[in-house]
Amino acid sequence: MILVLDFNIVFSALVSNGAVLEVFIKNDKKKEFQFIAPDFIFEEFTAHKEKLLVSTRFTRSEFEEFFNLIKSQIELIDSSEFIDLLPKAIELNCKDAPYIALALKKNCPIFSGDKELAQISLIKVWPPRILLDKLSLI
Repeated sequence: MILVLDFNIVFSALVSNGAVLEVFIKNDKKKEFQFIAPDFIFEEFTAHKEKLLVSTRFTRSEFEEFFNLIKSQIELIDSSEFIDLLPKAIELNCKDAPYIALALKKNCPIFSGDKELAQISLIKVWPPRILLDKLSLI
């Protein structure tokens, strides 16, 4: 199953040692979900890597290990593939418009804990707990 990742879910996985990170760890073994994201998602991480590292409970090597584990599971999609749906996505939610546009284009859910995104009827949002439950059943 294909799922769009939003920036905050990846950020959350790296900052807390909780359910989101567990999804990536289990999925790395079970390969149940195919994660996709807009091609620019890691630009912000690169720009704020040191700040992120300070926010985590991980050592630098643990942080790098988990960051690489997450990155290895994400297929980056060029913005040109979903730019045609960006105006519609902006109407629905300006701050998360690229992720919404990609989800609309690929007709797939978004992996996110964002309650605001979950209110948009045109897309499905799967929070970490649902994905963990699905991975536990496999």
